[in-house]
Amino acid sequence: PRCRGRREGTRRKEMENPYGLSLTAPSLPYLARIGIFSAGFALINVSFAKSVAGADAGGAMEALSSPRQGKSAGKNARSGLTAATTVCSLLHSFVTSAAAVWVVFALALGGDKDLAISIWQWALAFSQGYFVVDALVYGTQRESWVLVHHSWMVIAHHPIGEPTRLCSLMGAGDCSVAVWLSATGYFAEISTVFLCLRFFQIKWMTEHNIWYTINSACLLATYPTMRVGGAIAILVGSLWPRWEEYSRNGLGSLVVFTTVTYVAMAAMSSFYTFVLLRKGVRHALMFSPASKEQ
Repeated sequence: PRCRGRREGTRRKEMENPYGLSLTAPSLPYLARIGIFSAGFALINVSFAKSVAGADAGGAMEALSSPRQGKSAGKNARSGLTAATTVCSLLHSFVTSAAAVWVVFALALGGDKDLAISIWQWALAFSQGYFVVDALVYGTQRESWVLVHHSWMVIAHHPIGEPTRLCSLMGAGDCSVAVWLSATGYFAEISTVFLCLRFFQIKWMTEHNIWYTINSACLLATYPTMRVGGAIAILVGSLWPRWEEYSRNGLGSLVVFTTVTYVAMAAMSSFYTFVLLRKGVRHALMFSPASKEQ
């Protein structure tokens, strides 16, 4: 009887898997929040793409266009899809990275925990709205890997943005733990700001200037630091030390899934860092007309 009671007590401590609950018992207000942000990003994407595609030749907007792809594309047809995607990415990365920095510092310095959690959950709804639209618009037409990346991001962070129950489960009973793990990961978006700015510089510049070097230096400094070093720091400093706590509550699979997520991010980011530097640091920092072909 004693052993049976002990086993029953252990089972009572186990928590439900938040990923399963997000499918079987979704929060409609939370989904509506994501839907509103998705509609906003769709409007921005479509409007900007049309403006670029229909811009007068030789103008600044026309310079952002790219050849239209597909069988129905005319010989000189232009597309604004890449430019519109980059605008949305710039907006997304700026807002989410700013929110992530504020939330992490608020939690680290003992600020208003409830406010930090609320801000981050709104930021995640905003982020998921972007990922959904970008996957459907850009991922289906240009680069299929975007579908995989964005879907993975939505799945990984979705329960943390749900304000009633799932966030707490993602933190093994403490929502602020889940928010910390999520927000620190979004520090990676800091580098995306500089990457998007680089796109516009390459499209508009005709010769080198110091602002290209400054932006490129910020990109080279933040990309491996936030995406590779940051992922390692999260795993070693925040996630793995909580393995016993998660495992005790029947949520060890969350640690495994989160580990795979950050290892994948570090691996992909390491490869792109190599791409940025494969021709040397000087080449990465200096603009040349050949940069437009990259």
